[in-house]
Amino acid sequence: MQEQLLSHYVDGLHRDVSFFCGETLRKNGISAGLMYFILYVCKHPGCTPAQLARDLALDRAYVLRTINKLVDNGFCERVSHPTDGRATILYPTQKGEEIFEMSRDLLHRWDLCVLEGMTETEKEQLFTLLKKIQTKGK
Repeated sequence: MQEQLLSHYVDGLHRDVSFFCGETLRKNGISAGLMYFILYVCKHPGCTPAQLARDLALDRAYVLRTINKLVDNGFCERVSHPTDGRATILYPTQKGEEIFEMSRDLLHRWDLCVLEGMTETEKEQLFTLLKKIQTKGK
């Protein structure tokens, strides 16, 4: 019997959702990778780049380069932190909010596609187990 690795399935699901969302996002000037940054900033307006890097478990330099892309392309704005002159905070622009709504719709449609045919009990079990794994990984 061939060895089964969770990482294999996680990687496959990540590629599948990126492919599913990719074309629609590209038509709107954004990549699937940038989508996750916009989702975070829209859910946490006023966050700092350091918070974003910590919560997404990403390298701070990579996060700063990505934020520059989002700002340069009009998806987010960077504002001076009100109490820490060295820091900045991030807010979505109207364009970013539109991508946020589109992304949520795309992710919802992907969920419907991949969960089709599963019973409610199976879905509950799946999400319970995924939450347990996610909690263990932190």
